[in-house]
Amino acid sequence: MPKKKPPVYTREFQEKAVQLSKAPGNSVASVALELGIPAWKLRNWVQGAKQKVERSSEVSELIQLRNENKELKEELEFLKKAAAYFAKTLQ
Repeated sequence: MPKKKPPVYTREFQEKAVQLSKAPGNSVASVALELGIPAWKLRNWVQGAKQKVERSSEVSELIQLRNENKELKEELEFLKKAAAYFAKTLQ
Protein backbone atom coordinates (compact mmCIF):
# COMPACT_ATOMS: atom_id res chain seq x y z
CA MET A 1 0.00 0.00 0.00
CA PRO A 2 1.65 3.31 -1.08
CA LYS A 3 2.12 6.06 1.45
CA LYS A 4 -0.39 8.86 1.32
CA LYS A 5 1.18 12.27 0.66
CA PRO A 6 0.15 15.01 3.07
CA PRO A 7 -1.77 17.84 1.43
CA VAL A 8 0.23 20.85 0.32
CA TYR A 9 -1.25 24.22 1.24
CA THR A 10 -0.44 27.36 -0.74
CA ARG A 11 1.02 30.41 0.95
CA GLU A 12 -2.18 32.34 0.18
CA PHE A 13 -4.30 29.65 1.85
CA GLN A 14 -2.07 29.72 4.93
CA GLU A 15 -2.20 33.52 5.17
CA LYS A 16 -5.98 33.60 4.83
CA ALA A 17 -6.36 30.88 7.45
CA VAL A 18 -4.17 32.88 9.85
CA GLN A 19 -6.23 36.02 9.18
CA LEU A 20 -9.45 34.13 9.84
CA SER A 21 -8.12 32.78 13.12
CA LYS A 22 -7.23 36.33 14.24
CA ALA A 23 -10.72 37.68 13.50
CA PRO A 24 -12.86 38.50 16.55
CA GLY A 25 -15.00 35.58 17.65
CA ASN A 26 -12.89 32.96 15.86
CA SER A 27 -10.58 30.48 17.49
CA VAL A 28 -7.79 28.50 15.93
CA ALA A 29 -9.66 25.25 16.53
CA SER A 30 -12.91 26.47 14.96
CA VAL A 31 -11.16 27.87 11.88
CA ALA A 32 -9.14 24.68 11.48
CA LEU A 33 -12.28 22.58 11.70
CA GLU A 34 -14.06 24.82 9.22
CA LEU A 35 -11.18 24.64 6.73
CA GLY A 36 -10.57 20.93 7.26
CA ILE A 37 -6.99 21.23 8.45
CA PRO A 38 -5.37 20.03 11.66
CA ALA A 39 -5.48 22.59 14.47
CA TRP A 40 -1.79 22.06 15.29
CA LYS A 41 -0.88 22.99 11.73
CA LEU A 42 -2.87 26.23 11.90
CA ARG A 43 -1.28 27.02 15.28
CA ASN A 44 2.15 26.59 13.67
CA TRP A 45 1.14 28.96 10.86
CA VAL A 46 -0.09 31.55 13.38
CA GLN A 47 3.16 31.27 15.35
CA GLY A 48 5.18 31.60 12.13
CA ALA A 49 3.24 34.73 11.18
CA LYS A 50 3.99 36.27 14.60
CA GLN A 51 7.69 35.52 14.20
CA LYS A 52 7.67 36.98 10.69
CA VAL A 53 6.20 40.24 12.00
CA GLU A 54 8.77 40.35 14.80
CA ARG A 55 11.61 39.76 12.33
CA SER A 56 10.38 42.44 9.95
CA SER A 57 10.15 45.00 12.77
CA GLU A 58 13.66 44.04 13.90
CA VAL A 59 14.96 44.42 10.35
CA SER A 60 13.36 47.84 9.95
CA GLU A 61 14.83 48.94 13.28
CA LEU A 62 18.25 47.66 12.20
CA ILE A 63 18.03 49.63 8.94
CA GLN A 64 17.02 52.76 10.86
CA LEU A 65 19.92 52.35 13.30
CA ARG A 66 22.42 51.81 10.47
CA ASN A 67 21.23 54.97 8.73
CA GLU A 68 21.49 56.91 11.97
CA ASN A 69 24.97 55.50 12.59
CA LYS A 70 26.09 56.55 9.09
CA GLU A 71 24.70 60.05 9.64
CA LEU A 72 26.46 60.40 12.99
CA LYS A 73 29.77 59.24 11.51
CA GLU A 74 29.47 61.86 8.78
CA GLU A 75 28.74 64.56 11.37
CA LEU A 76 31.70 63.45 13.46
CA GLU A 77 34.00 63.58 10.44
CA PHE A 78 32.79 67.10 9.64
CA LEU A 79 33.37 68.22 13.23
CA LYS A 80 36.89 66.78 13.19
CA LYS A 81 37.70 68.71 10.00
CA ALA A 82 36.19 71.91 11.42
CA ALA A 83 38.18 71.54 14.64
CA ALA A 84 41.39 71.01 12.66
CA TYR A 85 40.66 74.09 10.52
CA PHE A 86 40.00 76.33 13.52
CA ALA A 87 43.07 74.98 15.34
CA LYS A 88 45.21 76.04 12.35
CA THR A 89 43.66 79.51 12.13
CA LEU A 90 44.20 80.21 15.83
CA GLN A 91 47.92 79.52 15.66
